[in-house]
Amino acid sequence: MTALSANPNTTLANVEVPWQQSILQGTSAYYSELAVKGVLRPAWADFLSRLPTTGLSDHLDSKLNALAKQIRDNGITYNVYADHAQGTSRPWSLDLLPFIIDQADWAVLQTGIAQRARLLNAMMADVYGKRELLSKGLLPADLVYGHSGYLPQMQGTEPPNKVWLHMVAFDLGRSPDGKWWVITHRMQAPSGLGYALENRLSISRSFTRGFREMHIQHLAGFYRDYIDGIRRLSPKGDSARIALLTPGPYNETYFEHTYLARYLGISLVEGSDLTVRNNSVFLKTVNGLEPIDGLIRRTDDQWLDPLELREDSQLGVPGLLQAIRTGGVVMANMPGSGWLESPAIHGFMPGLGQHYLQEDLLLPSVPSWWCGESPAWAQASERLNNLVIKSTGPNRRGRTMDSIMGSELDEIEKRAWLSKISQRPSQYTLQELIPLSRVPIWTGAGGIEERAMMLRLFAVTDGQGNYTVMPGGLTRVAGDQHGIVSMQKGGTSLDTWVRSGEPVERTTNLKEKLQAKDLQALRRPVSSRAAEHLFWLGRYTERASFSLRLLMRAQLLLNEEEYLDTTTLGLLHELCGKQGLSTEFDPAEPLTQDELEANILERLWYKTGVDESAAVGLAGQLNGLANVAGQLRERLSSGHWRLLNDCAKVLIEPEWVRFQRTLPTASLEQVQLYLLAMHGEQSDHMTRDNGWRFLQLGRQLERLCGACDCLLSLTSMPGRAGEHGLALAIALADSTITYRSRYQHRFEWLPTLDLLIFDEDAPYAIRRILYKLDIVIDRLPGDTSQIRQLFDSVYRNGDMPDGLSLEGLQPPFPADTGRKLRAWLQELLDTAYKVSDLVGAQYFRLAELPDQVIQGR
Repeated sequence: MTALSANPNTTLANVEVPWQQSILQGTSAYYSELAVKGVLRPAWADFLSRLPTTGLSDHLDSKLNALAKQIRDNGITYNVYADHAQGTSRPWSLDLLPFIIDQADWAVLQTGIAQRARLLNAMMADVYGKRELLSKGLLPADLVYGHSGYLPQMQGTEPPNKVWLHMVAFDLGRSPDGKWWVITHRMQAPSGLGYALENRLSISRSFTRGFREMHIQHLAGFYRDYIDGIRRLSPKGDSARIALLTPGPYNETYFEHTYLARYLGISLVEGSDLTVRNNSVFLKTVNGLEPIDGLIRRTDDQWLDPLELREDSQLGVPGLLQAIRTGGVVMANMPGSGWLESPAIHGFMPGLGQHYLQEDLLLPSVPSWWCGESPAWAQASERLNNLVIKSTGPNRRGRTMDSIMGSELDEIEKRAWLSKISQRPSQYTLQELIPLSRVPIWTGAGGIEERAMMLRLFAVTDGQGNYTVMPGGLTRVAGDQHGIVSMQKGGTSLDTWVRSGEPVERTTNLKEKLQAKDLQALRRPVSSRAAEHLFWLGRYTERASFSLRLLMRAQLLLNEEEYLDTTTLGLLHELCGKQGLSTEFDPAEPLTQDELEANILERLWYKTGVDESAAVGLAGQLNGLANVAGQLRERLSSGHWRLLNDCAKVLIEPEWVRFQRTLPTASLEQVQLYLLAMHGEQSDHMTRDNGWRFLQLGRQLERLCGACDCLLSLTSMPGRAGEHGLALAIALADSTITYRSRYQHRFEWLPTLDLLIFDEDAPYAIRRILYKLDIVIDRLPGDTSQIRQLFDSVYRNGDMPDGLSLEGLQPPFPADTGRKLRAWLQELLDTAYKVSDLVGAQYFRLAELPDQVIQGR
């Protein structure tokens, strides 16, 4: 496999890939990051020199396919409209080729971004402090006080070391002359840190040689600086407990919240996980309340505190702003920065830079005109064709209108917009339309083409007034050759490589050496919310497994038996009805064999276009599993999470289902494989912490409910305990092979009871289930006396109630013994539900419990 030479004058013609025609022709309409006048730029000549000259297209295609598989397997997603109900989550889009920044460019970008971060932090401190920029007329007061992002509740607050902005994101574009321009600032909850890291891990593996030999700077040190800077501002220093506050799994960038929290080694929390006591923030855990010293937030300002901000917020924490003001928690970033995100600010940045820093800005802002200033509006309105219309700030609902390209307006639309702006000029800002530079992307069969790009760079504070810039970033690319740059509108992303002039030392976020005192502090607490979701993960896993076994047995009976007796048919219908797999059983109006099969088939599929809450039966249970998995993403392995999500897709209604007359064997067997793998993940591949114990508690309680329901149905009517009924009960306990190998006999009453109730080794036998529940309840955290007392009322140290023994149940037995058996089974079933309710009240709803604060770290 030969490679191109690293000739700085390598032409496009030397590289055997299909080039987009406009690349070959060249143009002055935009800046090409790839080549100039047909000659590759040095960075790209260097990169391509490390790729094979022969079979290059096939080589890149294979890497692109591998990359797509990796993204799919790792579950990297982006929720396009942040609307889970509409099923808009899609795989993250990442192109194969990186965006490469050379040393000269980076020197300017790095210094300019750090300078701007210092300036923005100084502006925040001034507005909520002395307010000189307003009193001296450096910035119109309306741009601050008239913006919904200004929070008067934060006036007079003094954060540690006057650090308001712990992390700032900047979106930049390059104009045709090669000059970089700052287009937007992002301070409230800027996305991209997690995706940038995942992009780096994926692309550096695809081009290992190029990444190493081109001396590409690493990212790990930047993330270490980020978390260290926050800890430095906390009174507890290195021992400070930090968490990442997320709006939850319906947020468009939830994947990166979970990914970032796991990478940084901190807890991922939602507003409902936290509570404020005595101006301090605590995490509700199954052990009580644990203090939180710092929060990295991914929730916008207005949703942070329903007491002082939006009262309808379900995402925030009551009392959080007061805790921030009094220094009870370090918040990164501090609330109240939304006004700095206004595009109108850019027109005033040069003067502000001189005032606060006594420096010219190294990176200019895109030319901007706030229409609230009459001279600016008069000047800009004359050249609307070359400008972009933007809202100065969000409306009362927190929404910002999409940008309007003046060049795309006809004369009627143009006059309408001029009139609209004239009526409320302060609500609009006009910005210069910069033709964005183009980067090469690999389209597969289409070869290499160029698309418009924007670069998002990040800066974090060290806590002492200085800012470090990530030696990389998130490069976003338009979805097509003429589209706008937006991930929500079909765009893609690139890994961003920053070159160094010398070999780069490897960096890591791992501590060099852990001390004994570190070990306990590093154990991740189990929040009440996580425990609840793990509990239901266990219950749904068992419930779906039971339903699947019932469906597979129903398939066997309904398809292979030409005529099924009415007693067995009634038993099958009653069990299916209890699980939501069919309509409920009505002895007065029994269904025929064909009617029951049609009824089950109708409820089997999850119908597309229908709200998922309407899903019933097995499809509903699998959707429940997927939903719970979405809430637990940071606690599940990628393999486990993928199993849970992929399994739910198996029963999405296919187009051919209307022609289906029988239960689909292949689909049910596919679900069976997924569920078996889930059982393996949950039993053998999860840490045995308190979270796992709640998962096991849920599984065993659901298993007990299934066993009792089955035996109650089996014994509810005379004749049901025939050979078909007993075989069905054994199948539902997943014990058919055990029965046949042990007893080597047809299905009979006594050996069936032995296997379903008395056996201490059979996993679905009631005695075994009670034994497992006894162990897990014993190891639950905190005071379990109420749960223990309730459970012991039926467990009796493993002893059966008087009169219920294997010998006593040998036919023929008195009718009173049968009644005792059914009463005992009903008592077990009722107790299982009561234990579930008691566990929920004690562990999952801590907000109403008395303060129980854990002091130890």
